[in-house]
Order: sequence, then C-alpha cells, then structure tokens
Amino acid sequence: MSDEATTHYSAVIDQMTLGLRFLNDTFGECGRPRVAWHIDPFGHAREHASIFAQMGYDGFFFGRLDYQDKTRRMKTKEMEMLWRASESLTPPLADLFTGTNL
Repeated sequence: MSDEATTHYSAVIDQMTLGLRFLNDTFGECGRPRVAWHIDPFGHAREHASIFAQMGYDGFFFGRLDYQDKTRRMKTKEMEMLWRASESLTPPLADLFTGTNL
C-alpha cells in the first residue's frame, strides 16, 4: 500500500513501482497483484483509484468508510460500485471495481 498522505503523485508512483518491482523479482509475473487494498487510511483519494486503474488493477477494496455512508450502502445493497476515478480520462481507462470490508 502506498502512502496516501504523500504530497505528490510522483511519490505514490515511485512507491508503487518499487513494490511491484520487488514482487516481480521475487515471484515473477504470477506475483503481480490485480486488486488493491487500503487497510485503514483516513479517506480515499479519487486520484489513487485512478492511478490503480491506469496501472492495470481490476479492483480496489478499502477498510474504512463513514458510518452513515456504510449504513446507507448496506440498506440499498450498494456496498460495491464502479468507481469512475477520472473525469478527464475516457472510460473505462480509470474505472475501478470498488468495495469495502464489512
């Protein structure tokens, strides 16, 4: 998981590149993750979802969301969604299947 508190995109991309390179060197192509997971950040940036989608991830799950949002989503059965993470990129380039842990 890259640090969502980094102040510039280049730091996020550097962290992801380093991690993906380690996984590739250690496990080969079969070790490449297809789903991103943010364990417990305080908020989730649309830009991070966009970067994950552009890096080839299929999904993004996170562990914390506002309790009112969670209650509403559970009632309407919308715990999962397609996150259109960029207004400027042509879909589906920055679209990412997204959900949360219960």
